[in-house]
Amino acid sequence: MSQNIEKEFKNLLNKEEYEALLTAFNLEATEPIKQTNVYFDTPDFKLKGLNSGLRIRMYEDKGEITLKTPIQENEKLETNDDLTLDEAKALVDSHRIKASGNVADKLKELGIATEDLRIIGQLSTIRYDFPGDKGTYFLDKSSYQDQMDYELEFESESLEEGALAFQIFLKLHDIKVRKAKQKIERMLAYPNSTTHQYSVTDNGSYR
Repeated sequence: MSQNIEKEFKNLLNKEEYEALLTAFNLEATEPIKQTNVYFDTPDFKLKGLNSGLRIRMYEDKGEITLKTPIQENEKLETNDDLTLDEAKALVDSHRIKASGNVADKLKELGIATEDLRIIGQLSTIRYDFPGDKGTYFLDKSSYQDQMDYELEFESESLEEGALAFQIFLKLHDIKVRKAKQKIERMLAYPNSTTHQYSVTDNGSYR
C-alpha cells in the first residue's frame, strides 16, 4: 500500500511575514507549485469525527487522492493513490472517490463507504518550498471563497528535532507563533463556503 508518515508543523503568517520570507529566500525567482485541494467527507462528517481528512489534489499536470489519519500530535499516516489529471478532474466532476485502490481499502477499514462521500469544499494554494535545518519548509498562500491566508509548514523526519528547529526558525525570522488549524477547517469556517450549511466551532470541530 502506498503510505507514508507525515511529521509536520504549521504556523499561520500575516502578509508581511509571508512577503519577508519570499524575499529572504529569494523564492519569487523560483517556480511555485500550484495545487487545488477538493475535500470529501460524509454528510455527518464521519472522517472529521475520526480526526481524519480526505482530498483529491490537482496539480497542473497530475492528481492524487490522499487520506490522512492521525497517529499522534503533529504526525499523520498518509494513504495515497496517484491519478492522472484527467482522472482527478473526472472524479471531482462526478463528486466521487475511486471505489478501489489504497484509499478505498483504508476507508473500508474505517467503516466508511466511498459511495457515502461528498464534496465539502475546495481550496487552492500557491506553494514554495525550500530546505532548512532538519527538514523542508513550505510557504503557502491559499485562497478559498473570498478569503486568503498565509501559512508556513515544516516537515521533518524527527518530531523532537523538527519541533525545536521550527521554533528556532520562527524566532530567527521574528514570526509570531500562531496555531494553524488544518486547511479544511479554515475553509469551512466562512459562511460563503460551497457547503455553507456546515460550519466550524471555535475549537475546530464541525457542527
